Amino acid sequence: MDQSAEKQAQINRRRDEMAARTPAIWDKLIAEWNSPGPEDRAWLMYSANYLFRTQGVRWAMDPLALNSRLPQAPAMAVSHDLKDLDFVLLTHPHGDHLDFGLLRALRHLPIWWVVPEAILPLVLKQAGLPAKQILVPKPLQPIELHGLHITLLDALHWEDTPDYPDGRRGVPATGYLVELGGKRWLFPGDTRTYDVTQLPHFRPLDVLFAHLWLGRAAALQSHPPLLELFCRFCLALQPRRVILTHLEEWGRQVLDFWGLEHAEQVLAVLKKLAPFLLIEVACTGDEVLLVKAQNGEHDAPHSCQRLL
Repeated sequence: MDQSAEKQAQINRRRDEMAARTPAIWDKLIAEWNSPGPEDRAWLMYSANYLFRTQGVRWAMDPLALNSRLPQAPAMAVSHDLKDLDFVLLTHPHGDHLDFGLLRALRHLPIWWVVPEAILPLVLKQAGLPAKQILVPKPLQPIELHGLHITLLDALHWEDTPDYPDGRRGVPATGYLVELGGKRWLFPGDTRTYDVTQLPHFRPLDVLFAHLWLGRAAALQSHPPLLELFCRFCLALQPRRVILTHLEEWGRQVLDFWGLEHAEQVLAVLKKLAPFLLIEVACTGDEVLLVKAQNGEHDAPHSCQRLL
């Protein structure tokens, strides 16, 4: 068996294990999210899909039900379990971020939906969300929702590719800067061009949620081509902590499947470049404490199981 086939077989086995564990993962996540607690926290619904509880407000970014990416997994009672959502932020139309089935299941609830203009027609057509509960902010024009200060920004979800008619491959996408109680959390979103000069200038960040991507069809390379660029992009945004996500996305094939071994490569480079930066790795079902004391130590990758 060649390297690609062997790795794909490992991914398939891990995918089946995750599908079997879906009910337990979901029940634990929802129970924690619904529990009262003073700490601001986030949970990974999937590879880069987030639930939040901040100062008693419950919100989400690109919420997704696991069975939409793992069809063999059982469906969850999302309309019941997510009934306390206050608002939702959407980013772009790819299937691992925009779950129309989940949106339709929640459309009868009193949720505010923040929808970027680029995907508004698609969301209206496919999800049937009530127009009176949709907000369509302009990039860099902040809005306030339940005490959170939210700023949209154009994400760099494209690559310069001469083979494409306009010289770019990608889709319009939105990132978010969320501010609360003097804390600043940045979600640049799925990024394919690691050029920080094309983003607004941010003051130093408390937390950067970085979606790991190290090059197209490069996941089997021993040294992916964008490894250093990704790391320097993260550091240029001046975060106090980095949370690495967008791992184990089961809709991807082997050449584009990013797992814990790639996160470990990123950790090794970041450790050399910024020894005192706090770095964590989060996968489906993991919890992230949004406010954390600086202690000068690295947090080891957790919960993502190795693909052995």
